[in-house]
Amino acid sequence: MSAPSVTRSASLWFGPGASLDGRKAFAADVLAALLAASSVAAGFLFLRTWRSGGQFGSEQLLFELVIPAFAFAAAMVGILILVRVCARTAEEKFPSQTRQKFGRKGLVVSGSSLLFIASCCYRAVNVADEGASMCRGRSTFFNAPVAGRAVATVGEIALVVQISTFLDDTSRRLGISSDLWSRRWQYTLAPVICAEILSWTGVLSGVSRFYCAEYVMWICISLSWAWDAAECLNKSQRWSDSLTHAAVLLGGLSLFAFNALLEIPHFFRYHPTDSVDGDTAELLSIFECYQDRESPLWIKRLPFFFSYFFGCSWASAALSYRYLRRGMCVANSKTD
Repeated sequence: MSAPSVTRSASLWFGPGASLDGRKAFAADVLAALLAASSVAAGFLFLRTWRSGGQFGSEQLLFELVIPAFAFAAAMVGILILVRVCARTAEEKFPSQTRQKFGRKGLVVSGSSLLFIASCCYRAVNVADEGASMCRGRSTFFNAPVAGRAVATVGEIALVVQISTFLDDTSRRLGISSDLWSRRWQYTLAPVICAEILSWTGVLSGVSRFYCAEYVMWICISLSWAWDAAECLNKSQRWSDSLTHAAVLLGGLSLFAFNALLEIPHFFRYHPTDSVDGDTAELLSIFECYQDRESPLWIKRLPFFFSYFFGCSWASAALSYRYLRRGMCVANSKTD
């Protein structure tokens, strides 16, 4: 019988069977509480900095420590989850009544999550705004618009693969017979590939309104996630399932609102001369960014960097952890 635990995450941190040890269960709860408290503190710092236009809080602390640190922490959790999934996959030839089987889809969910989180880590260290060809740190190839866009392309496609695989598999486990959006590549891979093509067109042409078209595609993707999550929420019976699907539903709607209310209006009006003078704008290149750590652009774009590299990386890790605990199709696993 498992030791009393709020988060039931001891087996993630300390390995199979750790939930039976009261001290390890308590340590896992303390670790989760520390992560939650530090996340709340980081969120408070973000809001204080952004809402005051940088007068209060600390823009430097956010960009140089908080956002990269939390992105790398999510990466560590993602690696741990991938290791757990690989171990369970390797043990499939030794069946157990208590072990949940993980196969190809488990590796797809955890592997694509790790790819997305790795892209967040890369971009959190090499902070740059591709639309403005501007960076906070010293200009190098690694923070050039073309490099940042290449890394983002891999990460964003991986994120769509992770979420669509999760929704497809969990809907089958819940016995949903209707053909959801996440079950058809035409409504998962095709839209994100189209979005990435539009984004690359914006980077290569310097026309910011291509980013608006990209975000329209992301709005369509976010609505498909929200729809499928709502279907899963309607069929959920366990509180953990309900919480997970409600979170995915809220995440889809939040992505819709963020793109519609912040990103599209920003790029619809944006021109490089809004951030640099006309002579400098003529010299901007996709292979080299313009360094200006004092630009007001960073405060304006802070919601994007914080919610993407911090929020989305941890949301991806949380979804992988949920799949690790309970996510396989009923035909291939036992429920926990």
